[in-house]
Amino acid sequence: MKKLITILALTVLLSACGNSETSKTADTQTTETTSTNATETVSAEAKTPKYTTYSGEGISFSYPDHWKSVDTSQMNAAVKAAFSDQSTSAQFADNINFTIESSPSGSINPEEFANNVVDYYTQNGESIGISNYKKVSYTNKPYKEYNAGVLEGNYTHTSGTDIVLVQYMIPTNSELYTMTLTYSKDSYKQDAVNEIINSLSISAPLEQTAGSTVAESTAANFFNDLTPFITDNTAVLDQASYDFISGNSDLFPASTADLRKKAKGLVDSKVTTRHLNKNVANYYEDFVSVSGQVIQVEEDNSLGSTFSIVLVMDDNGNYVTALYPATTGDLLDGDYATVIGAPIANYSFQNVGGGFTNSTLIGASLVIAE
Repeated sequence: MKKLITILALTVLLSACGNSETSKTADTQTTETTSTNATETVSAEAKTPKYTTYSGEGISFSYPDHWKSVDTSQMNAAVKAAFSDQSTSAQFADNINFTIESSPSGSINPEEFANNVVDYYTQNGESIGISNYKKVSYTNKPYKEYNAGVLEGNYTHTSGTDIVLVQYMIPTNSELYTMTLTYSKDSYKQDAVNEIINSLSISAPLEQTAGSTVAESTAANFFNDLTPFITDNTAVLDQASYDFISGNSDLFPASTADLRKKAKGLVDSKVTTRHLNKNVANYYEDFVSVSGQVIQVEEDNSLGSTFSIVLVMDDNGNYVTALYPATTGDLLDGDYATVIGAPIANYSFQNVGGGFTNSTLIGASLVIAE
């Protein structure tokens, strides 16, 4: 089963579009008639950065005017805009991107998100091209009246380039807004970074009230954002599933005795994995229950709270993959468990034998160790 990589990690690894041509001496020589005053004027202008403004998706911010837009169509939908310095022949292109992703935890503590990101980069950075990551600083920097903070760190890119990574995080009850700026150490300038961060404007309404309930769409957004990653971009959350999960958002996860009773009461006991394998679309608006051996269980903290991915094989040899927005506690590989939740999609993943295994992805309300 594919290990999830946080969106925050994916979006800092924009590659450079270096120039393939090098300047020839004859082409770059200046004539002796060039005036000293003109040269000084050009040098002064070169030292003054010029910016242009991006506006879209309810956000706007400034970025260097010579940076080019990056095609985000093949990235996760959370990536709203990206720009990079494609004018250099260096192996790494300085870049900026902005993401808006669901926040299933409802936490509005930006330092909590920052600490989770640091832990993720430190423990898993090598697998995504971030070597020797080290946190430099975390600074509270409110956005208007909202809690927000700036995380700065250093790492070594796969090209061998020393990188400065700056992330401005603004969490709300339902979403996490993140501006990520990535520079080679040689080109990093604190004043330029501050100017870009200070230029950020969010026109979309923000919900950030400590103690308020999470928006009803949060659970649906969580499954909507992660379904493509779980299924290796072969499946998406159907609108019927989105609406059903949104209407039952208090059950993801079912965290109290009353909610657990409610989730179990919604189960259609007649639906088995054989029914799901035949046509999962028939059960988008149902809760199902599948019991079996836990083949693999993983937990991830990269989105600001713990979520779990549990692969279960039932007694008929059929598989389900539970995407669960909570910890599974003491559940381990080889244990026996019951998954209760809403079917999302059928997909296949590559197994250790080199073939493919079919599985049904379930948005889990409960994962119960037997």
